[in-house]
Amino acid sequence: MARWLDQILNSTRENEAPSRFFYWAALTSISAVVKKNVYLERFYYKLYPNIYTFIVAKSGMKKGIPVNLAKALVSKVNNTRIISGRNSVQAIVRDLSKAFSTEEGLVIKDAHGFLVSGELASFLIKDPDALTILTDIYDTHSYEKEWTNSLKQSDREKLKSPCLCMLGATNEIHFNDAVPPNAIGGGFIARTFIIYADERGTVNPLTEKPTHIVDVDSLAEYLNTIKDVKGVFNWSDDAKDLYENWYYKYVMETHNDPTGTMERMPDQILKAAMLISLSESPNLILSKRNIEEALSVALECVAGVKQVTMGAGKSALAYQTKLVLRELIERPDHKTTRAKLLMKYWGELDSFDLDRIIETLLSAGAIEITNDRKTYILKKGTLEMYTQYKTKKDKT
Repeated sequence: MARWLDQILNSTRENEAPSRFFYWAALTSISAVVKKNVYLERFYYKLYPNIYTFIVAKSGMKKGIPVNLAKALVSKVNNTRIISGRNSVQAIVRDLSKAFSTEEGLVIKDAHGFLVSGELASFLIKDPDALTILTDIYDTHSYEKEWTNSLKQSDREKLKSPCLCMLGATNEIHFNDAVPPNAIGGGFIARTFIIYADERGTVNPLTEKPTHIVDVDSLAEYLNTIKDVKGVFNWSDDAKDLYENWYYKYVMETHNDPTGTMERMPDQILKAAMLISLSESPNLILSKRNIEEALSVALECVAGVKQVTMGAGKSALAYQTKLVLRELIERPDHKTTRAKLLMKYWGELDSFDLDRIIETLLSAGAIEITNDRKTYILKKGTLEMYTQYKTKKDKT
């Protein structure tokens, strides 16, 4: 029998959303239902498989479909709070601090929750503290017993044994609304898998019924078999060897990453590996195959982080700079002309803006310019920095 992740991918392969969107939505579903039941011993702390996942793509890429599938699957299991709609972080904390009863009469006293939204920008009411609080609570091992919120204007709220996971989708413009510049380097993005795609998974007008249809009830059955699995993950010998060899090389490298993503990547990879293992069986063993796959899919997210945070900052031309860089990255020969940029981004930037952007990129050593100053060429090092780990194929 095909493993559960492959069943998800097979049943959605005729959907236009990229397969990696469904892959990560499925992993996040597992994260939501297993909560703090399982962990990997890190000796100074317990690493739990709760994850934050953001799907980012332009409008029309069917981002909401994998998000809705994950929500439906977790709803079927019905063993955790599902928080969706429009919220304030204060309301989320308040709700998590109270006991919760399922339709079956199960009382959930712990602050376990699945934050899910098809549009992140509308999920949280703008609040400078919102992502800071979610960043803090994410580190489940830091609050084994409780997390306390005590402010003068509110009652003292305690979250018992908190464990949050999150799945959201947005486009790049709304991403900047959902994740303000102060959160880019504040640790929130470093704790989040950014799943970025700029091409559809397939092209399907859906005028005919697909040969493969998602069966939510059937897919939820497996989640029901792993929701109560408890205990600590064990390493297989070859998995441990693979991870150690990668780790020693990785930590000796210099990573130019203002978001902190690269520094947190080792734990992120292990979280992904635990979820991949759980998608295969409830035996709580990390195999070499699990680590190999986790390394591939987690490191691929680094390119997503760099793509969506490109040009982030307080500069008045940060967004326009991102447009210029993105254009150079996506063009096959990684070059373009001044006239083409002004024509394509008319309304977003003018000739004076472009002059300032080009001078900044030249000073940063990011681009080269022809003698007539009309053609801009992206340097190889800049291209590699923004596309590292990115694969041409829509891999899972």
